[in-house]
Amino acid sequence: HTHLDVVPKEDVQVDWVRYAAIYTMNCKPGPLKFISWWMSYLNFQIEHHLYPSMPQFRHPIISPRVKALFEKHGLKYDQRTYMEAMGATFRNLHKVGNDVFLG
Repeated sequence: HTHLDVVPKEDVQVDWVRYAAIYTMNCKPGPLKFISWWMSYLNFQIEHHLYPSMPQFRHPIISPRVKALFEKHGLKYDQRTYMEAMGATFRNLHKVGNDVFLG
């Protein structure tokens, strides 16, 4: 959720599909799909944002189709390792915190 800046106020044309592509990322399942278990399949944040009422255990099943759809339409399907995702998240939280408290 927090690895990128929020949607700019002037971007009035961002739709839910572009939002899912631009402002969320997935964490790779990892060896033996441990990360999927650890995160209760919410490591598939893109699919979760596109289909919030879908049971989480189905996200890995639709993931290849979502990735193909994004590629077809020139959207980035951002998928990182757990450590890459955590690093990006904490760096962004630090930046946002500094922006709020230090101006």
